[in-house]
Amino acid sequence: MPGTQAKTGYLKGCRGLVITPLNLDGSMPTNPQRYGIKTSQEVSVDLETVDGDNGELRGGDRVLARFEDTDTVVGMNLQFTDARFDAQATQIIAGGTLIFDESDPTKIIGWVAPKVSEQGTRTPFAAEVYVANYNSSGGVDGFVCFKFPYCIGYVPTADFQDGDWGTPEFEMRARENPATGESYMSWQFVDQLPAELQ
Repeated sequence: MPGTQAKTGYLKGCRGLVITPLNLDGSMPTNPQRYGIKTSQEVSVDLETVDGDNGELRGGDRVLARFEDTDTVVGMNLQFTDARFDAQATQIIAGGTLIFDESDPTKIIGWVAPKVSEQGTRTPFAAEVYVANYNSSGGVDGFVCFKFPYCIGYVPTADFQDGDWGTPEFEMRARENPATGESYMSWQFVDQLPAELQ
């Protein structure tokens, strides 16, 4: 019986995440706003796979025919722990609304989680994860940029400990972009981090 399974891996040496809100259909806005987030050095990655089916057609004790469908990868699920608690990043990833200071309407002071009725429609975003690429001497020799052109985020859990800052655990699901037809993930080598992470 076909089903869905996840295979877990890790992106280590992570140097940050850049997200860009998309239009509801997955297309890029006219003036895209890129936003950088400091994350932990390790990102959990689940490769989501739909199991293929297999079976046989028998005639008595003889196998007359056999069929087998291969597994299909439909996307990736990423989990970021110990990320910097950032209200604007939380709003982009999880939806909801921002809280602004009454005396300074440009100052963000908090975030309100989306209502149940609002969670059915999530704003998609593109994501880029930057991972350090090390040379044989152990030094950083550029970076690998993993691009996810269409992601949906979820409301984070939060961990507040005495003597430490608040650290949310973000989850996002990367899928093929319905507007552009791009695959759920690509990667390429780059020489330096983008301005949003410097």
